[in-house]
Amino acid sequence: MRLLAAHSLAEKLTAVGYQRALETVDDTDLRATIEKNLAEERKHARLIYQILEQLGMSEAHADRSMIPAMKSPSFEAPRHFAEHAGDALELLMASLSLDVTGLLMIGVNYRESSYAPHQRAAEIILDEEEDHDTFAADQLREASNRFGTDRVNAASREWLPRAVNFFGPPGSGFTFDCIRYGLKARDNGELAEMYLAMLERRFEQAGLEMPRLTSVYPHSLV
Repeated sequence: MRLLAAHSLAEKLTAVGYQRALETVDDTDLRATIEKNLAEERKHARLIYQILEQLGMSEAHADRSMIPAMKSPSFEAPRHFAEHAGDALELLMASLSLDVTGLLMIGVNYRESSYAPHQRAAEIILDEEEDHDTFAADQLREASNRFGTDRVNAASREWLPRAVNFFGPPGSGFTFDCIRYGLKARDNGELAEMYLAMLERRFEQAGLEMPRLTSVYPHSLV
C-alpha cells in the first residue's frame, strides 16, 4: 500500500502544479498542453486511489500515511510544483523533474509489477502520458532561445537535485522488499542513473550545461 500511496500522491501533486500553472501561463498553445496534462494527471491519480480503495484504504488515509514522506527530499519536486506557481520556464523544469522521472519509474518498475492492478494502471498511464516526455524534450530545445542559456542553466541547477531525489534513496530495505516481491524491477539508484544519462544527452543537444551533483542521496549541487 505504501508504494501505491506514494504513486497516487505524486500524481495528485503534479495535477495541483498544473492547475497552478494555468494561473500564470498566458501562452495559448502552452495552456492547451497544460489543460491536457492536468486532466490526465487527475485521472491517473484517481486510478491509483481506486486500487487503494479496493484494498481498504481511502484517499484521505493514503494521503495521511504519506505525511512523513512529504517532508523528505524524495517529495520535494512534486511538493514544490504544487505549492509554487511559476512561469513557462518553471513549468518546463517541473515537467522534466516530474513527468519524465515519473514515466521512467512507471515504465521500468510498475509496468512489470507482479501486482496486476498496478501493472494495468501503469500501462494506461504510459499510453496516455507518452507525449508528456515529448513536450519536455521539445521545450528544452526551445528554452535556451526563448529565455537565454544563462537563465535555463540557473533553473536547471535549482531543479535537477529535486528531480534526482524524486527517485528516492538507493538500497533501502523498502525497495529491496519491493524488488523481492516483484513490485519493482530496479533500485532507485539505477533509475536515477538512467535519468541522468538521458538528461545529459538532451542538455548537450540543447547547448545547455548539465549541473554536477553529489553522488550520495539526498543529492545536491557540487
